[in-house]
Amino acid sequence: MAMLPCLLYSYQYFVNQCNGDRCHVFGGQKWHEAVVRSYKGGWESHHFTTTRATMITTTPLVLLLLSAGALGQSCVGRCGVNDGVSSCQCNSVCSNFGDCCGDYEAVCLSCKDRCGESYLQSKPCQCNDKCGSYSNCCKDYDEVCGGGGQGVTDDDLHTITEEMFTAEVNSVYDQLTLDFQGKGNSGDLAPGPLFVSVPESALSGPTIAPLMKVQDNYIPSVSQAEEQDATEIAEQNAFLDAIMNTEVMKLAETFLHSKNLLTGSLRDKLDEMWFTLYKRKHDQSSSGFEHVFVGEQDGGVSGFHNWVNFQKEEAEGDLNYFSWMDSIKLGTKGELLMNRYNWEGHMKNIGSMFIGTSPELEMATYTVCFLARPDSLCPVQMSNQQFHVQTWTIFGNLVGSAYPDIP
Repeated sequence: MAMLPCLLYSYQYFVNQCNGDRCHVFGGQKWHEAVVRSYKGGWESHHFTTTRATMITTTPLVLLLLSAGALGQSCVGRCGVNDGVSSCQCNSVCSNFGDCCGDYEAVCLSCKDRCGESYLQSKPCQCNDKCGSYSNCCKDYDEVCGGGGQGVTDDDLHTITEEMFTAEVNSVYDQLTLDFQGKGNSGDLAPGPLFVSVPESALSGPTIAPLMKVQDNYIPSVSQAEEQDATEIAEQNAFLDAIMNTEVMKLAETFLHSKNLLTGSLRDKLDEMWFTLYKRKHDQSSSGFEHVFVGEQDGGVSGFHNWVNFQKEEAEGDLNYFSWMDSIKLGTKGELLMNRYNWEGHMKNIGSMFIGTSPELEMATYTVCFLARPDSLCPVQMSNQQFHVQTWTIFGNLVGSAYPDIP
């Protein structure tokens, strides 16, 4: 009976051996069976029970695949990922097989923009003050982080977020008319909308107006790939330029540099961590910005933590507000709200967002927390009110999610 290969991917080197209606997929750190095409032709069946480092007697064909696969792709957002589709790889064993992407060392083995970050299993090396004890520091840890990482304390985070909130000048909270209506976690307890009145002036400010142009460029479904044209990229750049021109972002950049959490331009970092497209269900179907500031649909509602898009979808009749569960008033500049709603037939049973605040304050707060306390609750203080922001990483250094957490 003939054995035919379904697929052979470089680096992960998994082979689908199809025999009738059976198809075995092999990959990861161990192979148990594989079918490898020999250089002389024909098919040879091999049995392996060893690790990747020793599992293949390389044939010219395999070597050809590896050398060809290591060209033309980047490790940005892929450090530590076992990716069987891409032509070059970005985890700790790619050097054993010669198929690392060209920027693997610069992106994955450096402490640039990572000093003091929490332990990240996906990263081949670490950049915090514990890495010396575990012998897993990146080679440039001492040079970039000064050997100590200048750890960020809770007080540091309370101070910087309060300073950014004080510098907030583009809040429109005082222009909004809200109606929270029924409080609860089941049923539709709100016959009317959450946003009763949002004047045009509230949406025409120097950072909210460009935000809305970028929000309009995304497809909510995680099953559909995003495609960006020149106009959309220009709108994205205009938004970044607008928020970087604010005192809020300047404070964030200064703080991140002072704590060795950022070595280059904050604008470049925002562009990378928030706007790099990545895969959730479909290739290039998502980004941190889309998830947090627009929202995504995957059976239910995923992300969607921005009030500007919330009020837009509600005004257009695509969002039905159900109820609220908790809130924190942030003086005269904003409010935190935990709520429930249905968006285009997709339910969000627990959501949270800032209301009335500027996009620069939200993005700056999320970014500081993402870099200082990734994948954890980050202490925040605004208008003397203390709460947390939760961030999640995806593909190592990209934003998976970020949102206010009401205690």
